[in-house]
Amino acid sequence: MKESNMPKADFVTSLVLLTFSITVIVLSIRMPRMEEVGADPYSAPGIVPGFLGVIILFLSIILFVRSILNKGHHPEITWHNLTMFVKDEAILRVLLTIALSVIYGTILLGSIPYELATFLYSLLFVIIFEYRFDKPFQDQGKTVFFSFVQAILVAGVVAAVFRYLFLVKLP
Repeated sequence: MKESNMPKADFVTSLVLLTFSITVIVLSIRMPRMEEVGADPYSAPGIVPGFLGVIILFLSIILFVRSILNKGHHPEITWHNLTMFVKDEAILRVLLTIALSVIYGTILLGSIPYELATFLYSLLFVIIFEYRFDKPFQDQGKTVFFSFVQAILVAGVVAAVFRYLFLVKLP
């Protein structure tokens, strides 16, 4: 990206981060406080996401103000700019990550057991980003095998940590 486009990119990024951080803060406030089991208020599952949301909010406000001071609040949205944006490999990876995460959070969670949903999400994520589609499948047996191993470990460890350490009832 050209240096002259950075204030515009900062402006758009700050708006996305502002929206994200406010959403995280609101959802963390709505999380259970664990008062009914007599837990310490500082062990509530919404504490860490809430603090992270506040930090992201603070930093995105700084980015927003800086982008406005650098005249980045007038992004030039043209068909050519949108085409170049979508063709960028980094942007495609981000969009794919967002799509996988939305599918995981809206479709998989709650409709199938948590461990299976997390396993599928982790497996697809690793395979999509590590598998080389230009090479034959036979040459990538290790990649597929370790994707399965990693997905099993991630699903098991994450489920155990939330269930037994954070005392969160999983769907």
